[in-house]
Amino acid sequence: METNAYGNQKKGGDSFRRKWDSTTYEQKARDREQQLRKEEEDEDRRRKGLKPRPAFTRETREPLELLQARTATVNLEGMIGKSQVVQASSAASGQPGFYCKVCDVTVKDSLSYLDHINGKKHQRILNRSMTVATETVEDVVAKLESLRQARNRRMAPSEYDFQKQVNAQQQLEDIKRQKRRETRRRHRQEKALAASKDASNSVEPDDEMAAMMGFGAFGSSKK
Repeated sequence: METNAYGNQKKGGDSFRRKWDSTTYEQKARDREQQLRKEEEDEDRRRKGLKPRPAFTRETREPLELLQARTATVNLEGMIGKSQVVQASSAASGQPGFYCKVCDVTVKDSLSYLDHINGKKHQRILNRSMTVATETVEDVVAKLESLRQARNRRMAPSEYDFQKQVNAQQQLEDIKRQKRRETRRRHRQEKALAASKDASNSVEPDDEMAAMMGFGAFGSSKK
């Protein structure tokens, strides 16, 4: 084993030297070169009156999803008739209006809010493009079939419950009988009241009242 000038054993080869990851630094060098080239291209585009290219490229970003239909209902009337405390802060969530959690912005009215959530910036943050999926003939046929089945389910008659129908008919008959009894009782009461009035009007005056009025007694008298 070799020893150094201090009498210590030498380590094998140049292992004491610092090691560099050549692959990582080569990638950093390529990225730096690409960034410099992009800055030069952006400067040329600015001189020509064009907008600079986006910071990301199609090769490095994730593939965008196709535009999808919204499943949740947008609540635009939830704040009607309510009071909101406006905070004296610069946070978007504390400002009055319609707040978007995805983009952390607040818009002032419902029309602007709908334009925002349907816009390109909002969909891009959700990793979606503005391209709608192209439906095939099979997709259209399957959709029509599902709609037809849903309509048939709505139009199908419910299961017939015999005992339930019997009970409902019996209740209806009981109500009719009760109404007929009340009608007959009311008619009897009206007839009894009319008869009592007629009897009170046909009572004959007594003999004293007849004598005072000059009427003689009616009927035969014994001699």
